[in-house]
Amino acid sequence: MRSLERIVETRIELLEWDSKETKEDCARCRALDCDIIFALLFTIVIACLLVLIMVFWLKGVLQYEDLPKQLAISHGVNNSKPEQQYNLQCVYTFVAGPRQRVRLEFDHFLLSGSSENCDIEYVDIYSEVESVDEDILSSALGGRYCGTVAPHVRISLRHVMKIVLHSRSTNHEDSHGFRAKYSFIPEDKFIAGEPVSGKKCSYIIDSSDRKIGTLYSPTYPGTYPHNMHCSYLMKGYRGERIRLFFTDFDIFFGGEHCPYDSITIFDGPTPSSPIIRKVCGLQQRMEIYSMTNSLLIHFNTTHPAKSDPRGFIMDYEFSSRFVNIDKLLNKQRGVTHIRGTECDVRVESNRETTHTISSPNYPEVYPANTTCTYIIHGLQGEQNLEKVILTFDSIAVLSFDTSPATAPPSVDDIACPSAWVGIAIGEGNMKAVMSSTDDSIFDVTLCERIPSDSPLLGPYISEGPRMVMQFGSTDTRDDRITPIGFKATIEFKTDFGVTGESLGTSNECRFRFTSSTGFFNSPRYPANYPLDTNCTYYIVGQPGREILLHFEQFALSGDNDNNCNDYLDVYDVFVKNGKEELKLKERYCSDTFPGPSVSAFGSHEMRVVFTSGSSGTANGFKALFEIRTARKEDVPHGEAHIRRGAYRCGSVINSTSLKPNGLIISPNYPVKYNKDVHCDWQINVKEGYQVLLKMEAIDVEGEMTSDSASCQKAVIRVEGAPRTEYCGTKREFFEAYLSPTNSVRISFLTAPDKVNGLKGFNLSWTEVKNLSGKDESVCKSDSLYLCTYSKLCIDAKLRCNGLDNCGYGVQDDTDEQHCSLKEKTADRTVVIAAIFCGGIFVFICGFFLYLFKKKLERKKKSKRKSDTKHRQRQPYRQQKPMHKQHCDSELSPPATSRFVHHDATGIMPPIPLHQIGSSSRDMYS
Repeated sequence: MRSLERIVETRIELLEWDSKETKEDCARCRALDCDIIFALLFTIVIACLLVLIMVFWLKGVLQYEDLPKQLAISHGVNNSKPEQQYNLQCVYTFVAGPRQRVRLEFDHFLLSGSSENCDIEYVDIYSEVESVDEDILSSALGGRYCGTVAPHVRISLRHVMKIVLHSRSTNHEDSHGFRAKYSFIPEDKFIAGEPVSGKKCSYIIDSSDRKIGTLYSPTYPGTYPHNMHCSYLMKGYRGERIRLFFTDFDIFFGGEHCPYDSITIFDGPTPSSPIIRKVCGLQQRMEIYSMTNSLLIHFNTTHPAKSDPRGFIMDYEFSSRFVNIDKLLNKQRGVTHIRGTECDVRVESNRETTHTISSPNYPEVYPANTTCTYIIHGLQGEQNLEKVILTFDSIAVLSFDTSPATAPPSVDDIACPSAWVGIAIGEGNMKAVMSSTDDSIFDVTLCERIPSDSPLLGPYISEGPRMVMQFGSTDTRDDRITPIGFKATIEFKTDFGVTGESLGTSNECRFRFTSSTGFFNSPRYPANYPLDTNCTYYIVGQPGREILLHFEQFALSGDNDNNCNDYLDVYDVFVKNGKEELKLKERYCSDTFPGPSVSAFGSHEMRVVFTSGSSGTANGFKALFEIRTARKEDVPHGEAHIRRGAYRCGSVINSTSLKPNGLIISPNYPVKYNKDVHCDWQINVKEGYQVLLKMEAIDVEGEMTSDSASCQKAVIRVEGAPRTEYCGTKREFFEAYLSPTNSVRISFLTAPDKVNGLKGFNLSWTEVKNLSGKDESVCKSDSLYLCTYSKLCIDAKLRCNGLDNCGYGVQDDTDEQHCSLKEKTADRTVVIAAIFCGGIFVFICGFFLYLFKKKLERKKKSKRKSDTKHRQRQPYRQQKPMHKQHCDSELSPPATSRFVHHDATGIMPPIPLHQIGSSSRDMYS
């Protein structure tokens, strides 16, 4: 126990000794840590002093990773205490000499963080510092950067620039940090002209000091400063114009109208002058001309998102060689200069007007290296549509070959390497020319001196309301003959968008068509036709021809109150004694889609007149026509026949006392009808009578309602009927029709192109006399019948014929009522006739049976006589089965059956005839 106590005491003493030694060691460690921290701080101070000394050199390299290794590693984390961090801040100040600026360009940049989060480590750039002593906290911050995206090139706005490094990073990689090259550059190129006193970035550029120069944005190519306004006023001599050409343009794009950073160019000396352009974003090779001798440029910046835009560089030139705009326009109304261009011109119609354009300096030599574009606009809108007609008065746009022309040149032979006049008519070519690309393609290219009688002088007609023409020269040639250049006349004419030969003046919608096939349409089709318009279409054939007309589209404006606000009239034209006589076929309004139509017999011309009202418009119509051989007779009198691919049918029907009614059916009914069918029926009844028409069945393609009809492919027309056309499948829309006279005309036509082909129709007609409100005694005859309600007098034979011949205007089927007596009489007649026919049939059958019986009796009698004469007596006749051979010793089956119980063999021995009697006696004795 004592030894154990000694051991424990010894261990306690050792522990106390160790504790004392450990405390002494900790004290020494703390002292050592303090020494290391002071050494680090001293090293940082020495490094910052070295940086301040370096800024006085003209150029050099700033390298954050060139700092002592132990400083670069220990500024973030102490190895002995990783949870403790140290903040590092380094300020780099660059001071340039007089009339110099600082340029800084990073070639390596790798810091902690990202562009969205720069809390751990970042670099702040101050490029707008005015002096070395300026507090950077009150200076405008040019940008904060971290991560891997290096700042763009920086140029100080003045002679001082500062950058500040803030770091709490623990990254110890060798590549971590940044490296940048700096230099001190002259600031002369940033002084655009004479500075305006009291303004930091405003200059006056006078042509008396410099005719040609280059203008840079305040810190180009470095990122331009934020929240800055610069003004450049350019002043030239009288007669001079100013040309600006931007070789580089990078301004922050904030939207279509540049609401943030922008350059605004005014065509004059003040901000109240007209604006040529307000532009931002990225632009390539932008060229701008002033119209007068002064120009004002405003460059405004805000504080956009971090995109480091570099600004712009612009070449400028004052010159009197640029095109004289006043002379080019010649004070013409509607001819204006396109602001910002050297000589681009816009020619606009004032409705049916004529204008003149020419090359620059015409009739003198045009300038070299000049391109002028003439944009020609006719009127286009809801009420106007014009086309452009361009005709050259003279062309002498000379290329390298200046020899006199010996023959009129052709378009294919013309080559224009140094000067040209190009005409763009197609939409694609016009867009290419107006986009100012080098790939412009013209529909026609002209140059050289073109004779006055050459067709190359025009006219050239636009496809729509626009045309673009361009004059260009890279060199000038003078053949010492005036005029040189070109002069042209531009005429605007109303374009109705109708093919055909135009008649009358340019603003009259009158067209003639004489081709065998073609089409015509409403003005501006398929766009809406204009209001208050009247168009006339002449379809003219030769004698012996007829015209087929059908519609591809038909949509006119109308409303519930007036569906005929706009309408189309179709006329047949007859020429008698040299005078025209027009007969209206039909008027079509918004409620009807016209079906096929053929000109009247004897008419080889049709006239269509379209009229639009003062309110409401629609797409209009498109009609197709065909001029073909006329039919030989108005209404066919013979059988149906095929005429030149068209099916011609119909007939003239005259009522008689035996035929007071009948049916009219379509071709092939009830089988499908064909395309290009033309049928005409003429029904004539007695004088004083009328024709009643009723639709028994109808199946004709199209659609018909109570107030509209669309019979595009097939149509039924009844002369004088309350509705223009009939089609569809509902016969209730065809109301009973009573002709006003004793004659009526019915037509059926199908389109010449594809039709669906339905069953057709079945139409009944009846000869009637309308006695409504008249003396009814004329219908008291037994051969006539008076309808009770409709008061129609019909033939008595039509009573109880299964057809309603009375219904007109009212429901009247009295002709089919009280038919029982007549039916019974008819039944008795049928029974009597059947009995009579049956009696005759029985008599004939009995007679033939009697003859047949007599013949059989005679035959039997004759046979008995023959049998008596030739018959012989035989005691026994052996029966033999048919088709079976047997032996003489065998008995026939009857004999066998008789003796089967008496003789086992079934064979009966032969018995002599003379022994039969005695044997018999013996047998029965």
